[in-house]
Amino acid sequence: MCGIVGGIGKADFRNFVISGLKKLDYRGYDSAGIAYLLDGEITVVKTAGTVEMLDEKVSAFQGASMAIGHTRWATHGDPSEVNAHPQWSEHKLVYLVHNGVIENFRALKTRLKARGYRFLSKTDTEIIADLLEFHFESNGRIFLKALEETMDDLEGSYALAIMVSGDERLYFAKKGSPLLLGSGDGAAFLASDCVPMMGITKRFVDLNDGDYGYLEPERIALFNSGRQIRPVFSERKIEDFDYDLRGYPHFMLKEIEEEPQVLSRLVDNYFDPETGDYLFDKSMLRAIREADEIIFLACGTSHYASLFGVSFMEFMGKPARSYVASEWAYHPVCLSKRPLYILISQSGETADLIACQKIINSEGRPNLAVVNVKDSSLARRATYFCLVYAGLEVAVAATKSYIAQVGLLALLLGALTGSSSPVRHIEGLIGGINDIIARKGEIENLAEKVYQSRDAFFVGRGDSFKAALECSLKLKEISYIHAEAYPGGEIKHGPIALIEENTPVVGLISDGATALPLRNNIEELSSRKAATYIVAPASLSAKGDAFVTKDIKPYLQSLLNVVFGQYLAYYVSLKKGLPIDKPRNLAKSVTVE
Repeated sequence: MCGIVGGIGKADFRNFVISGLKKLDYRGYDSAGIAYLLDGEITVVKTAGTVEMLDEKVSAFQGASMAIGHTRWATHGDPSEVNAHPQWSEHKLVYLVHNGVIENFRALKTRLKARGYRFLSKTDTEIIADLLEFHFESNGRIFLKALEETMDDLEGSYALAIMVSGDERLYFAKKGSPLLLGSGDGAAFLASDCVPMMGITKRFVDLNDGDYGYLEPERIALFNSGRQIRPVFSERKIEDFDYDLRGYPHFMLKEIEEEPQVLSRLVDNYFDPETGDYLFDKSMLRAIREADEIIFLACGTSHYASLFGVSFMEFMGKPARSYVASEWAYHPVCLSKRPLYILISQSGETADLIACQKIINSEGRPNLAVVNVKDSSLARRATYFCLVYAGLEVAVAATKSYIAQVGLLALLLGALTGSSSPVRHIEGLIGGINDIIARKGEIENLAEKVYQSRDAFFVGRGDSFKAALECSLKLKEISYIHAEAYPGGEIKHGPIALIEENTPVVGLISDGATALPLRNNIEELSSRKAATYIVAPASLSAKGDAFVTKDIKPYLQSLLNVVFGQYLAYYVSLKKGLPIDKPRNLAKSVTVE
């Protein structure tokens, strides 16, 4: 996730861009840069590091007629000055900043290489700049036409702010990533959200996917699908826009629907399709192979993600166990001579895990931190660390970070076993999640039958029990319904006494070996008048099932059950009128023990 700021006309653009980037630094922290037009020359200043570092590096300038700025959260290429934005085209015709992920950038890069283009950075953004230059030179040097053709080439998400050498317009384009326009007095502006423009203008234009055009000091020219459209202006209150919801009513819903993009980003950062090589630290992989046991430590949702890691390690013949960090910190169990610890945390600041890491480091044991924040305490103190590239997750209830954690562990399994199959399997998972997103209305209808319940149960076997644990946590976190998860065979060893008439029970199926036994367990509960709902993949589905998912690889199949559970929790809470993103008594990062 990155932040974009830009403008054209009469304004103090150094102050506007730098202060605007500081207001957007929650969106990116790896590098920052600015490009400005002064006396007919475009000047670019970039730095690896924070916006504050950029502020120190940029000399004072006045009289610039146009500028764009960027604060980066690295997705393609490491955080460095060369990978920082703005990026420019080969012949320095096009300068641009970009927020988003271009999914087909490798294919486009190959195409451009065949035409003689060379590349300085590892970013997908440089490919956009070169495409724009190519189409500009190939189509009568009409930049708006070049922008239209480039948009046709791009697959993925993007918000673009573009400067063209010799052109007095500031161009823009949007698909999937946020971008907002502002109209001021003798100037026009754009940014990833309204906050950088507050105090400068009160008139904003919300861009839709497929919108593109250009800004002039007194004009906004807006196009979509080849035709010009009239800008629609609205107003904003700054207190309403602490973060960018991108049109969603809640962050949780937005973050669930970002899961396919997160998985694509994971694959792109950890696998090179051109060589077939994984991009993990080779010394880390060697340390994992040499360990005689893998011990996972985590809390809450991350603990449930670690259970998949245990299964993946056992698949390759490596003994593995998982512990709740808050327990292990007081009773550190290690029965092996050469253990390697894997600590999983969204924030990287989880106090229980930090306590565990202190014990591990004091013993000189290797440990790997799997985190979503690069400069977090766990990452800094770990022997190795891996980012899950989930992006900013605002909602307290973790959704996309959970999927990212399990996805990373699956890719790690592929790297350790020398198999590229997990990459293809994750692509199937992406398709399965997109199918659920398209059919979320079915889950909303099911929530109507559940939201008034006092208790609810999730039942599964094998990997589906792991999924049941996470589904029950999501429901209790944000709907305040007492929810429990049980293995299918265990429900009649005591918990069945809790079943009352119309108690919701969700049965989760993910593999053929346990499908029939699980259905038998659900039938037993139905005979006690429970309200039962089965979620199953298409190949194992039966008439009357509540929700049917696509068939993907069995070891990832239960993740589709989890996405179902995330949506169910969301819609149940929505119907109850609860604060979905900020449930009571919970915080995003647990930094106290």
